[in-house]
Amino acid sequence: MRALILPGMDGSGRLLRGFVEALAPEISADVAAYPPTRVLGYDSLLALVHARVPRDEPFLLIGESFSGPLAIRIAAASPQGLAGLVLCASFASSPQPWFGPLGPILRLPFPKPPVELLMPLMMGRWKTPEWTQLERQALDPVTSQVARRRLSEVLRVDARDALARVHCPVLYLQANHDRLVPRRCWRDVQRILPQARRVCLDGPHFILQHQPVEAALAIKQKVFGDRGKR
Repeated sequence: MRALILPGMDGSGRLLRGFVEALAPEISADVAAYPPTRVLGYDSLLALVHARVPRDEPFLLIGESFSGPLAIRIAAASPQGLAGLVLCASFASSPQPWFGPLGPILRLPFPKPPVELLMPLMMGRWKTPEWTQLERQALDPVTSQVARRRLSEVLRVDARDALARVHCPVLYLQANHDRLVPRRCWRDVQRILPQARRVCLDGPHFILQHQPVEAALAIKQKVFGDRGKR
């Protein structure tokens, strides 16, 4: 089976290599990387992602963090061959809606904060020098304008109407020590799609990086386990 992975805020997919390897050989995954220097919102990124959707075989759509709303909107259109939607430490609407009024501030030309300041939020006690270096390599190509636009999109996104139109199986991977995406985001999904399933994994927001094998196993069990029941 194929899978199309939509990456997190960095948009590069560099941090997903271990997860892609863990999905193989049952699932052959591609990552839809986003341009690091083009200032694109969700609507523009949606057009880019649509061009990467497999057309000739069954596939999974996997949305990590920032890309969850994109994955939801694509799944809502019921593309041919879509076998399931996986949301990883993600959300249908802004995970921090009370920060929404700060959106206009992001239009100001602030520089990107140093990775060292971001890592405690993203990795918590799992922060290591090695992961800090990897994150720096992933974020360095992303301009400050692009980073601010992506963050502003997160603060005001609401894809819950689209989620209600998703008819394929849905799996939600939740990090039980996520400091960025609260548990309320799973409850939103569950309320709209009661049939959605959740798997909790031990780790920080970067759960696909910290638990690549466990995350891949949860997806395989959902996809191939359900097939075995038919």
